[in-house]
Amino acid sequence: MPLPRMRQLRRDKTLFGLAMNAVRLHLEEHDRLAQQPQLREEPDDILRLIQQSIDQWVGLATSYLMGKFRCSTTQAMELLGELLADMKAGIPVGELRQVPFQHALALPRELLAEPAPGQPDQPPAAAE
Repeated sequence: MPLPRMRQLRRDKTLFGLAMNAVRLHLEEHDRLAQQPQLREEPDDILRLIQQSIDQWVGLATSYLMGKFRCSTTQAMELLGELLADMKAGIPVGELRQVPFQHALALPRELLAEPAPGQPDQPPAAAE
């Protein structure tokens, strides 16, 4: 199966929602670091939560791409990176801020992978 084009990625509602949450949290992370540069060296609990949530959204989006388009992890991460960059460049900041911060932080349980039997509930591995 050929890799999807950017236009196809932008039109996928599921992927767009996952990516939009990641972009919104990236914006929040940037704002916090701009206001409190010392957090770069010693992140506080809120910044760590934001970063963990970004990793979770990116992990979910990467897994979604791999499953839907039958591509490798590397290809999925490259596609997602292109989509995130496209969204950051093409969507006005004011529109990005319309996604409520708390909504972007809240990872719905139904999106998390079901744990294997005998495994404790834990979020999927974050994409680096």
